[in-house]
Amino acid sequence: MTHRRSFLRHLGGLVGAPAFGTLWKVREAFARELQDVALQQPDPASFAALRDRYMLSPGVTYFNHGSIGTIPRSVHDAQVAYLRVCESNPWLYMWGGEWEEPRERVREKAALILGCDPVEVSFTHNTTEGFNTLARGLSLGPGDEVLFGSLNHAGASLCWHHNAPVKGFTVRQFDFPLLDIPGITVPEILDVYDANISDRTRVLVLPHIDNVVGLLHPVKEITQLARSRGVDIIAVDGAQSVGMLEVNMHDLDVDVYCTSPHKWLQSPKGLGLMYVKRDLLDGISPMWVTWGQQRWNGTARVFEDYGTRNLAEVITLGDAIDFQLSLGAEAKARRYRELWGAFRAAATQTDRVIWRSPESWSMGSSLYALEIRGKPSTDVFESMYSDHGFVFRAFRTPQLNTVRISPNVFNTEEEIERFFALVETL
Repeated sequence: MTHRRSFLRHLGGLVGAPAFGTLWKVREAFARELQDVALQQPDPASFAALRDRYMLSPGVTYFNHGSIGTIPRSVHDAQVAYLRVCESNPWLYMWGGEWEEPRERVREKAALILGCDPVEVSFTHNTTEGFNTLARGLSLGPGDEVLFGSLNHAGASLCWHHNAPVKGFTVRQFDFPLLDIPGITVPEILDVYDANISDRTRVLVLPHIDNVVGLLHPVKEITQLARSRGVDIIAVDGAQSVGMLEVNMHDLDVDVYCTSPHKWLQSPKGLGLMYVKRDLLDGISPMWVTWGQQRWNGTARVFEDYGTRNLAEVITLGDAIDFQLSLGAEAKARRYRELWGAFRAAATQTDRVIWRSPESWSMGSSLYALEIRGKPSTDVFESMYSDHGFVFRAFRTPQLNTVRISPNVFNTEEEIERFFALVETL
């Protein structure tokens, strides 16, 4: 195998240069597309114009980035161009080492937005894969407890239930007070976690922003509390946070953080990121292994599924990150708050709607739950989508009957006004 790779690297030097040059031409073309991407504010026309950089059908009003995000046209075009380069000689580009350096540059960009070191970043396929790697790979057994609340996503929860009978550890879920969410405070959230952590809790799993009501968890404070109570591992579901808000792993001091770039980073689908604190890298057994695995010891790459991988998509992730950075973190945060404010104000001006998310922006996010009085949320979605092209998420639980709205920066106040006008007719 080592001989084969050496041979391929040699061939790369002989015949790979023209196509490799094409790859960098793709990057140059993409860079030109970014020159006028930055959000202009306060200019509503710029947000509507930004929508034209995406490929949404004209009749679709997209309020569902919390499920799966839209991809900018320029990012998609780069992805297609990389695939063309790859298919010009897939034997060379998948195995010949030509894309190893570009891939590692993407890892550096991912580390930049995660606020960590590149050796702590693993390319997965989604958030669920990261948590499955953790649940399978941690050394847990009888006497150990994994704890999480009812706001946890299934992708960060079911893997623990699946592995518990095999390893002998226990899983405990507590009910998070959903109906108290609108007025909840940081001290009250800490009280919930403090009341549920036990002497046996070894792993605490929590969302940074949950996918139901969009509560922004005070992760740093929860981590400090959990460590003071003797919890060894704090694992965070960041599927709804990375790309929506700025994060820093070293500041949060968590041990594992998993995210799905296809949501708020607007990357190609089928990509994920997992941060593993350097001190924990040797404490998780990889879910899968391949030849040469020892070369990656001491880095999070041991958790990746190489050999053959979707390298064109991984490289495109770097372009998706560049697109988001070009929009500007402060401008994005301001726009998310404006949209939240517009939805919140409209919801309070009608008796048809109950706001089920945090009433304070400091506790909220660009993801919020609305109850339409007297209407099942599934019926609301079916009507609004089939008749008017609105895309969002319906939730039906024993406590909630809500539609979840998760707009991105290109959504407009006019779309919000139209949404509430139609709600009045339901």
